[in-house]
Amino acid sequence: MKKIVQYSKPYNNILSLKYDFLKENKQNLDRVIKTNKLYKKNPKRTKCKNCEKKSLKKFIHSFHIDYYICSYCGHFNGIYQDTTKFNNNLYSSKEGKNYSSVYEKDFIKRVKNIYLPKANFLKKVIKKKIKLLEFGSGAGHFLKALELKKINAIGYEPNKTLTRIGNKELKSNKISLSDMDQIYDKCKNNKSYNTVALIGTLEHLEKPNLFLKSFNKSSAEYLYISVPVFSLSVFIENSFTNVFPRHLGFGHTHLYTNNSLNYMAKKHNLKIVGEWWFGTDIPDLYRSLIVSSNALNKKLFETELNKKLFKVINNLQNELDKQKICSEVHMVFQKKTI
Repeated sequence: MKKIVQYSKPYNNILSLKYDFLKENKQNLDRVIKTNKLYKKNPKRTKCKNCEKKSLKKFIHSFHIDYYICSYCGHFNGIYQDTTKFNNNLYSSKEGKNYSSVYEKDFIKRVKNIYLPKANFLKKVIKKKIKLLEFGSGAGHFLKALELKKINAIGYEPNKTLTRIGNKELKSNKISLSDMDQIYDKCKNNKSYNTVALIGTLEHLEKPNLFLKSFNKSSAEYLYISVPVFSLSVFIENSFTNVFPRHLGFGHTHLYTNNSLNYMAKKHNLKIVGEWWFGTDIPDLYRSLIVSSNALNKKLFETELNKKLFKVINNLQNELDKQKICSEVHMVFQKKTI
C-alpha cells in the first residue's frame, strides 16, 4: 500500500469559525489559566509520555506550566501527568459543559468546512469499504461527515452534553456515552469495525500506549488519528502572554513531533500509510498581533495588517506544513501483520 502524503488546507473558509478566539480572548485565556492550575495539582512526570523513557530536558515555562523535550524520541511534554481525575474534571464533570460550549456552535458549517475534508482524506488513503469505530467523538461532527459519505460508524464520548448534541444531529451513525477509562477494553474487544479513529483524542488519553496495545489486539486494520504538533505556535504563545493559547490550552498537556510519531509507529509495529500536515501557526500569529497591538486606531491597524499578512496566510502556512513543523497532523496507520 503506497503511502499518501498531502499538505495544507485553505484557512479562509474556517476563519468565521475561529473568530471567537479573537472576540472571546479574555474568557478563553481565563479558562486556560484555570485548567492549568488544575493540571498543576497532578504528580510530576518523570518519563516521556510517548516513549516512557527518563530523557526529559527543560525547555520553556508557559502559562504557569513547565515544558520539557524528550531527548530520545523528540516528544514535547508538560511536566505534570494527566491523571484520570484531571481528565474527568475537564471532559466529563460540570467543567465538561464549559468544554462542550466550544463545539456546539455552527454544527453543519463545522461539518462541511472542517470534518468533510477529514472524511475525504480517509477515503483517499483507505480504498476498501470503511466501517469505523471512533473514540472521543465530541459533538459528532466527524461521524456526521462520515454519514454524508455513506460510511457506517459509531462513536464513544465521555461528555454527556456533547453526546446529546451529536445524537440530535446524527441519523444513521450514533454516539454512546462512555467513560474515558473504558475505551481501552472497547477498542481491544472490537470485532466489527476495520478502522478505529481518534480525531483530537489520543493526546487527551491518560495512557496512549495502552490504547495502541489495545488497538493491536483488536480486529481493526487501520487507525486514523489527528494530533497537535510541537510547532511555531508554541513559540508564539510563549511570547504573547496576554493572548489565549489555542495550542497549549484546553487540555493539551503534550505535543507530538514527526520523530515521536515515527517512534510510536515503530514501537507498536504500525506502518504509516497516510499523512496530512496542516496548521494554524500563521493565523495564531495574526490573532496575537491583533490582540496585543497598541494601535491608536484598531480598525486601521487590522486593515493594514490584512494587507500585509492576512492575504498571504495560506502561502506562509504552506511553507511550515511542507516542512512538517505545523500545528496539526492527520495520520493513518496500518497494522504490519495484516
